[in-house]
Amino acid sequence: MPRQVRVFLLNANFHRVGTYHRALNFGRQLSRHGHDVTLATVSRTSRWRREEEQVDGVRVLLEPNWGHRFWPGAASGPLDIWDRLRRIAAGAYDLVYGFEYHPNVSVPVYLTHRWRRYPFLSDWCDWHAGASNTYRGVRLMHRWDRFWEERIRFQARAVTVISSVLADRARDIGIPASRIHLVREGVDLEYIQPLPAAEARAALGLRIETPLLAMVADGTLHRALEIFARVARQVPGVELVIVGRVPSHIAETSRQLGVAGRVHTPGFIPDEDLPRYLAAADVCFLPLDDDLINRARWPHKVNDYMAAGRPFVINDVGDLGRFVHETGAGVIAPQDNERFAELITQLFRDARAREDLGRRARSVAEVHLNWRSIGDQLARIVASVGPP
Repeated sequence: MPRQVRVFLLNANFHRVGTYHRALNFGRQLSRHGHDVTLATVSRTSRWRREEEQVDGVRVLLEPNWGHRFWPGAASGPLDIWDRLRRIAAGAYDLVYGFEYHPNVSVPVYLTHRWRRYPFLSDWCDWHAGASNTYRGVRLMHRWDRFWEERIRFQARAVTVISSVLADRARDIGIPASRIHLVREGVDLEYIQPLPAAEARAALGLRIETPLLAMVADGTLHRALEIFARVARQVPGVELVIVGRVPSHIAETSRQLGVAGRVHTPGFIPDEDLPRYLAAADVCFLPLDDDLINRARWPHKVNDYMAAGRPFVINDVGDLGRFVHETGAGVIAPQDNERFAELITQLFRDARAREDLGRRARSVAEVHLNWRSIGDQLARIVASVGPP
């Protein structure tokens, strides 16, 4: 490969949602290694016009979202697909890196790869067909989805996977082991750092004396509210903050569980506020059902908890659960909600344990989850795929 490679990262998600964060961090690290990196994602606000921004050396294209509802997710906008396609067809990039398989990733690759013959890499970080995508049990749709999810990997000179479950799946479908690279999810240790809780709460308008439980929004919100309701019966005055996108029924569910007025949902927040919300929390948590979706992924929000030096409780699911168990970075809970709540309650009652766990979590993040170390691995993978 030339010393500086023009890299085009194709992300299927809306800007600042889901796998966008993994793609952006890959881009940051490749830029740090001297490459010219462009990342295409989907604008959350613009239907017709492309927008651009620069993020830590990465040129981010916010593609127009008109037509994105043609396919589940945000990935089917014709204007979005066309702009990615024309850029690759024009030879603007030396290497293309696709994050998942959705239309705005796969269509530009399928229509250009054979004749442009650029190195293509594929990142696999979720199990979609039959797990996160079920199509209400329609078998034809499932087979169609599975075909496209798996087929894109055969186009790639290297397949990066986020978990051992997906590494096994790649091998099972026939991807040579030499092409499969396990690339763990990292965390930006400069962006998220331990901060004084009192200062964080003052900046966010949160009461200093309130016991505060926090989580970054995930698909297990109903279960999280059930656990919080149990905690609220044991910890007087405790409140819950859920950062990120939440469904509209959260308020009604909170009312039904008897915790109305104690659940705060600030929604999407400015990037600079995430470290403050984490620092403001006494305890963080993330319930994970033991299913194929969660066994195959690595929720990056738990890495954020660790980087912030917060004590946290999660379920022992997948590579992440095993990692937390082996490193002692957090508290592992069984699937039983009652026991999960008890473990959170114990942390609220033991300030020393919270401090010790928080320091341990940050130390583990520094040693094992530093994006700079992971970036060195990425740079080696890019260098290994050979010239166009």
